[in-house]
Amino acid sequence: MGAILIISPSCATSSSPVINSMNIFFVSAEVAPFSKAGGLADVAGSLPGALTPYVDSIEIITPLYGQIDRNQYNIASTDISGEVSLGEEKIPYTLFKAVHPNGNVPVWFVESDRFYSRPGIYTTTDGEGFEDNNLRYFFFQLVVLDIIQKQTVKIDILHCNDHHSGLLPALIKGIDPEIKSIFTIHNFLYHGHFSPEELDLLPVSVSSLLNETQWENYSSLLEGVDHADLVNTVSPGYAQELLAGENVDAHSYKRVLNARAKFSGIVNGIDVEYWNPELDQFTPHHFSQDDLQGKSKNKLELLTRCGLDNDLESPVLGSISRLVENKGFPLIVELLDEFVARGAKFVFLGSGDPSIAAQLREAALKHPGKIAFDDGFNEPLAHLIESGSDMFLMPSRFEPCGLNQLYSLRYGTIPIVNRTGGLGDTVADNGTSNGTGFVFEPYDLMPLRGAMNRAIDTYQIHHEWSELMQRAMAMDFSWDQSAKHYFNLYKS
Repeated sequence: MGAILIISPSCATSSSPVINSMNIFFVSAEVAPFSKAGGLADVAGSLPGALTPYVDSIEIITPLYGQIDRNQYNIASTDISGEVSLGEEKIPYTLFKAVHPNGNVPVWFVESDRFYSRPGIYTTTDGEGFEDNNLRYFFFQLVVLDIIQKQTVKIDILHCNDHHSGLLPALIKGIDPEIKSIFTIHNFLYHGHFSPEELDLLPVSVSSLLNETQWENYSSLLEGVDHADLVNTVSPGYAQELLAGENVDAHSYKRVLNARAKFSGIVNGIDVEYWNPELDQFTPHHFSQDDLQGKSKNKLELLTRCGLDNDLESPVLGSISRLVENKGFPLIVELLDEFVARGAKFVFLGSGDPSIAAQLREAALKHPGKIAFDDGFNEPLAHLIESGSDMFLMPSRFEPCGLNQLYSLRYGTIPIVNRTGGLGDTVADNGTSNGTGFVFEPYDLMPLRGAMNRAIDTYQIHHEWSELMQRAMAMDFSWDQSAKHYFNLYKS
């Protein structure tokens, strides 16, 4: 049975100076701010920059999607090109390059008219996954192998992320066994299953290295788990859940346990410059842990912007989320009438499941001035919700790490969360001496109702709420802390 190595932000230690021969190549299907569909982009956009003080070099590689603004980010063509084979077809690529604005990290972009010159990263404008997604990321990984073989970049450690680069830990061993690999699981739900027919499109020298899974389709994610030198995920709590088989199917759970002798969890960090209540470009009134006056002004701005009653004494609960069942919306919708009757107001921002969107829209029509719903993604409004809400509602059924609860802590917006994955790792219940939020378990209606009632009761005791905000804003979830833990993984 696998053993778990737990790494949390509270155990950050000082690191030794840069050691020789630590050149990192960071492979990610999305990198903020260039491309973003989820939390993977935030990690890929921030962690490499935070690692620069600890390693000799770090470079990123990612696809050059059609939606990326090349001029905005000064993405320039290089004289490096080539081709890789999928089946009998040879498909060309060209490398482009830019410098990441966060940490001055070099970023390589793989251009392919065949695979990336289209709107969307993984999906069409209708939200449907591209039918050739497996081939798109087979191609991406083969390009990575090709430029490694050509020694275009200097690599000691290949850092792969999620199923889009899950084949690389196995494939790199056939090219250069001296290169070590780390595989980070950001969400175990997405396996990157592919068929034997798709496997046949890979070169024989490549496909022969892969192990066949015990069910119908192969899994890029589990190939990464099997073959990487080290495997980690994005919080200690999520690592424990995976080892315990929670929120995963039995086959996947068994493979994780059997494949690894050690499996670590490192909490993601956040960009503390971008998410900073003292400097936030989207926040009309700045504030700090020592001066909270701006927060109540932002609350008024939020209420006005969302067409809600301008009653500053009533608590405002914010939510920024994909509209999916796993984010806890069935529980939230069930409780809206009850808590509006208690005087609470709600602001929801997100898109996803049309049925959940319809329920939130109906609730807003039923309770004008009390509930607001914005269907879509709006970055300025997201920041205003974080800076102007009193509480942040995040009762996810499961959450590998979560970022919005970290933003909320930084803005003194008290999280209400289920004790799962990274939520349990990063939010301490107010019933403890170091409480920073309201934590419930198990995932069910009654425990969430209890946490929301406790939060509103505490909100009405001003000195207790002020102390709670102070503790929350004092927490440090910067990438600097997480980078030290990743550096220790690299050293090992």
